[in-house]
Amino acid sequence: MNTVELVEYIFEGNARFCGSVLCGLQTSPRFEQFVEIYRDKIRKKIRNTNNNHDAVKPVLAELWVAYLLLQVDGFSTVEYEIHGTNKRNPDLTVTHSESGLVFNVEVKMIGRTCVEIRFETWLRRLKGRIRTIPSRLALSMDIGDFNTRIDLLDRLEAQFEDIVRYITTTIVASDKEMPLGSKKDFSVPGFEKVFKFRLRKLSRKPTSDYTSYHWGMFPDFATHNEYKKFGDDICDPEHLGQMLPDMVNILAITTDSSMHDELDLERALTSLGERAAKGEDQFFIGKRFTGAADFITQLERLSGIVLAGAFFPVRSGPKVLWCNSRAKCLVPADIRNLLQAMVCQNPLVSFESFMHDVGRLPANSSGSAKA
Repeated sequence: MNTVELVEYIFEGNARFCGSVLCGLQTSPRFEQFVEIYRDKIRKKIRNTNNNHDAVKPVLAELWVAYLLLQVDGFSTVEYEIHGTNKRNPDLTVTHSESGLVFNVEVKMIGRTCVEIRFETWLRRLKGRIRTIPSRLALSMDIGDFNTRIDLLDRLEAQFEDIVRYITTTIVASDKEMPLGSKKDFSVPGFEKVFKFRLRKLSRKPTSDYTSYHWGMFPDFATHNEYKKFGDDICDPEHLGQMLPDMVNILAITTDSSMHDELDLERALTSLGERAAKGEDQFFIGKRFTGAADFITQLERLSGIVLAGAFFPVRSGPKVLWCNSRAKCLVPADIRNLLQAMVCQNPLVSFESFMHDVGRLPANSSGSAKA
C-alpha cells in the first residue's frame, strides 16, 4: 500500500484522523514500515474508539511516541504490543542497536483540563460567529492577564451573546470608517482590562465575504495543582503493573494541555517521595495500592519517565527525562542520552500535528465503525 491507501485502510476513510498520521508516514520511511506491519492492530484500536476523540487521542499518542523512537538511529527496532494487548503489558518494545538491550515503553496521554476544553469550545463558537460577519477586516484578540482566574471564563460564557453583539456592531461600523492599511484597538464592555481586540483593514484587496481571524493571545487558567495529575499517572498500579520485571521500563508522558510543564513532573515526584517516606498508607490505599510500602516496591519496576511531546518546553535538557535510581533495572547511560536527545529535537512532524484533526471532534462525538 502507498501512504494514502495505508491511512485510509487504518482510519477507514475518516478524514478527521487521516491527516494526523499521513504526514508522519510521508516523512519517515521507518515509521511507514512500522505502521504497515501493525496496520491491522492499529485499525482495530481506532475502530474500537467509535470516533470518540477522548478515546482516539491515546492511540495517536502511542503512534507519536513510536514515530519519535523511530527517528533515532540508535534504536534498531520498535515493536507494538508484542507482549499482548491485555492491560498488563507495555505499548512499545525497543531494541538498542549497539548493545542489543531490549526495553519497554508505556505511553500515557494526559488530556486537556475541563477548563481548557470549556474555553476552547467558547473560543471556537466566537470565531465561527465572527467569520460570518461580511467585512474587509481582520480581527485579532487578546484575552486575559497574569492573574487570570476561573471566574473570567464563567463571565465569558454567561455574556457570550453580548460579546458577539458588540464585536459584530464594531466590525460593521469600522468596515465603513477605517481606511485601507489602518488598524484600531477596542475593549469589550465589561471586560475592559482583560478582553481587547484589534481590527485591521489590509492594504491588499481584501474579501468582503467574511471577517478574517488572524491570531490571539489567550488566558492561562492554570491552578498550579496540575502536577497532581502527573502524580496520579505515576502513582497508578495499572501503569506500574504493565512494567515487566527484569527489564528496563520507561513511561512516556504526552499531553496536548498548555497547563502542564516539566516542573509538574518534578513536583509530582517530590510529593510522592515525601508521602512514601512518611508512610502515608491511606493516601496510597486510595490509589489502589496496599500501602506506601507496596507503592515503593512496584515503583522499582519503573526505570524512568520521559516527557515526549506537545507543550512541554523540550529545550529544558535533563528535566525532560527522570531516571529512577532505585529501579531494579537502571537505564543505561547510552540509552538515557538517546532518549533525552530524542525529545529535545525538532521532529519534522510535531505532536500538535498528530492531534490537530482529532481536536476538532466534539468531546461527545461518536459514530458507528464500518463493518
